[in-house]
Amino acid sequence: MKKIFLFVACASLMVMGAQAQTAEELFKAGKAEFDKYDKLFGEYTLAHGQNPDAPDPTVGERATALMNGFELLQKALPLDTIIETNKDGTPKMDKKTGKPKFKTKYSKDIVAMLSGHINDVLNVGNSGLMGNDFATSFKAFNFFNQLVGSSLTKDVQFEDATLGEVAFYEGYSAYQIKNYNAAYNAFKNAIGKGYTENQVVDFRNSCLANIIQNYCDAKNYTDAISYIDQAIAADPASGLMYDMKGFIVEQKDGLDAAEPYYEKACEVDDDFPNGFYDLGRVIYNRAEKIIEENPTATNAQLAPKLVPLYEKALPLFKKAKDLDKDGSKTQAGRFIEDVEYKLDLLKK
Repeated sequence: MKKIFLFVACASLMVMGAQAQTAEELFKAGKAEFDKYDKLFGEYTLAHGQNPDAPDPTVGERATALMNGFELLQKALPLDTIIETNKDGTPKMDKKTGKPKFKTKYSKDIVAMLSGHINDVLNVGNSGLMGNDFATSFKAFNFFNQLVGSSLTKDVQFEDATLGEVAFYEGYSAYQIKNYNAAYNAFKNAIGKGYTENQVVDFRNSCLANIIQNYCDAKNYTDAISYIDQAIAADPASGLMYDMKGFIVEQKDGLDAAEPYYEKACEVDDDFPNGFYDLGRVIYNRAEKIIEENPTATNAQLAPKLVPLYEKALPLFKKAKDLDKDGSKTQAGRFIEDVEYKLDLLKK
């Protein structure tokens, strides 16, 4: 996996809320966190230069210090306003606005520290990624993407290709720690930025499948359907999305209730094997029910009802098998043999 090296211009940093602490307290605490990060990063750089293959034991600690520094200094910035006073202690008034005059004490240093450490967020993300510390890399890449979407970096221009790559590695890191919701959103973000590498669509779909499966395992069909409906709205031409909705409905209400969604999957994507396979299962299951409900009937008596159903299911299974060359996605071949055998018996 290739490393990401991104060089970010300094941003015009702005406010993001306030706490009860003073600007001085927050500034000193934030500076201490950045100093801690800088010290650890210097030690890591020296050790890495001497032994590039050695593990990176402090990457998690560096990430925590770095993000703590950002949080504290962002809180300090809006508090760093001091009212200018006259000799008698009364506020100096601006003649134009009629409002008290203000000055800042720490803002210049805060802006310098924040803008100077933006690229370090990516550095710890890369280090976590390279060392398989995916909790740290997810935390860092996710934090970076939040910075990009905030007023802190409103004056910095990022190319979509860069943001797409960072979003992919955010998703990849989340996927490794089984945070499928976060991974799914990150992969969607990457795809939205035009990112197409590293099987990003397959990763997104795998996340969605895991999310839906978890909902269904918990019998939380309401949230499962809500989630898949949002996915369908975002990607209405995907057979997979409709097939997944069919899967949910099948778990909830049975195979017949899922039929419209499997049909829709085939309709919107003629190259999606699972849609044809699952629609074939619906028809096949309908025939099997007739057999179960008529245990004493002969083949001759059953044939008028069963033959049309099997003849309808057979081309669906064949289509699924043709699309699924290696048989890794469906069991269409097994159904084809069974249906052909039964048709042969019934037609005799």
